[in-house]
Amino acid sequence: MPLVFIFGERLFGACDYFSVEGQEMYVRTKFYHFNFMPCAPEQSFLFVADGRAIELPEMVGRSIGWAWLRYLAWIAFITIACVAVIFLTTGLTEEQWPWALVAVSAVLLGLAIFVTVYKPKASEESKQQYLNMVGQLVARQYLHQQMAAAAAVHAGPAHEVVTIEQPPPYPGLHKDRVNVTPAESPHGIPYAGSPQAIPPPQNPHNIPPPQNPHNIPPPQNPQGIPPPYGIPPPYGTPTTGNSNVI
Repeated sequence: MPLVFIFGERLFGACDYFSVEGQEMYVRTKFYHFNFMPCAPEQSFLFVADGRAIELPEMVGRSIGWAWLRYLAWIAFITIACVAVIFLTTGLTEEQWPWALVAVSAVLLGLAIFVTVYKPKASEESKQQYLNMVGQLVARQYLHQQMAAAAAVHAGPAHEVVTIEQPPPYPGLHKDRVNVTPAESPHGIPYAGSPQAIPPPQNPHNIPPPQNPHNIPPPQNPQGIPPPYGIPPPYGTPTTGNSNVI
């Protein structure tokens, strides 16, 4: 008869059951096992209602104890039952004590089934600790969702998202803004081209403007001397080197 060896990692020791809004939660511990014997505990987990597992910061001793208790209950039942069957079927003794082993094995079977299906309840202190862990997990998931949504909207990493406010639109020039006080020169004379809304000079007597019948050119400015502030140069007169054009 070939021997079968089964080993690996498996969850044992379900305990600390409690309910939140009708949803059941509990703790289990991952063991390295050999033929379903929990050998070495590795990590404890809190299982929430939707099947997810939250890794606990430390192993839960109650879960380890329940894992070994259930395993030993089944080992005790199997051992006593096998001894009783051997003595009753092989006729090694004529006494009646093997029947007592049958009764004991029946009791152990009931005990093994009970500790397997029993759901140990969590204390109020343990329950509060587990709820704090669940709250922290939910908060982290919500934060990650918000960061992912922000990154999707701005097409960039969430930690680089910056809120950019657009400046107000330029109102432009309107005819109702012509009476704005213009900038003035140091001598109190406004610069040329500044809006003053000053009406043009009138000509009540219809005097014709002066003519130039002999086509005499206007006076020149060979030295490039700038005109005084506020007085524009004669029309058509070039102002060579006049860097202070107004």
